[in-house]
Amino acid sequence: MAVATVKNTAGYEMDFTAEEILQRFTRGDESRTSEGSGLGLSIAGNFTRLCGGRFRVDIDGDLFKVTISFNLAQQ
Repeated sequence: MAVATVKNTAGYEMDFTAEEILQRFTRGDESRTSEGSGLGLSIAGNFTRLCGGRFRVDIDGDLFKVTISFNLAQQ
């Protein structure tokens, strides 16, 4: 199995569940000055699942973690 994990600590307490943040057009913090449509995690999750992988989001206070995993093909 191949696994990649990305972690980020925000400067604020996140008030989203993992299911909510994966919905299209959901942005983590509306007060941010950077632009974004809120589609990134939704696209990444759907693409990962379409390719046979697993996409998991964990939110714990200000810690945001995304884990992507794929089973490796047997030769």
